[in-house]
Amino acid sequence: MNRSFEPTGFGLCGAVLALGLALSACVPMTRPTLREARLGQGELVSDRGLRPGEIRGEIIEIQPSKQQIQVRTDDNRTRVLEYDEVGTRVLYHEREYSPRELQAGDVIAFRYRPRGGTDYIDTIRLQEPVQARAGSGIARRPLPPRNEFLEGTVERIDLDRGVFDVRQRNGDIVTVALPYNARPSEIETFRRLRRGDYVRLEGEFINRDNFQVLAFSR
Repeated sequence: MNRSFEPTGFGLCGAVLALGLALSACVPMTRPTLREARLGQGELVSDRGLRPGEIRGEIIEIQPSKQQIQVRTDDNRTRVLEYDEVGTRVLYHEREYSPRELQAGDVIAFRYRPRGGTDYIDTIRLQEPVQARAGSGIARRPLPPRNEFLEGTVERIDLDRGVFDVRQRNGDIVTVALPYNARPSEIETFRRLRRGDYVRLEGEFINRDNFQVLAFSR
């Protein structure tokens, strides 16, 4: 006599659970765009692995007029890398960006080839935006005490990149960026900024021309 299969309550629950796990495993992880990472939106997904032939370094300075990037590599060497504004690709989680999207403090992986006495790079993999590094606590070296201040008049504002320029009283211009874990109130204040606003910022200098803000008042 044929008997139809009648799953027990326990067996049915186990089957449903297994099916749910299988389906969840098929759902791709949503990774933030570079803009979202700059603004502290989305879940931080680190990409610290190196591919064959790649070198990792932290951007110290970007010189768009010379199309050069100065980096400090993991072995504490300083290199000057030459790029092409149109031909060099910048990849972040396999999405493609322009070299203009890079910022001082970003961690990148790159391959180079000699060209005209400099190291030329045609592809840059952005591993950790400076905002993500400061907010996640996975930076390679401790951050300095965050008790530095910057004040001046707001100049250029780039909402897509999450940065703005501040002209200090001595005339120098500093580019300011929000950290990855910026509070919603700080993000909202940033979005309300207008050119000509006077601001006083607390945070840290990444280098002489770049500042990461933790809190600011208008």
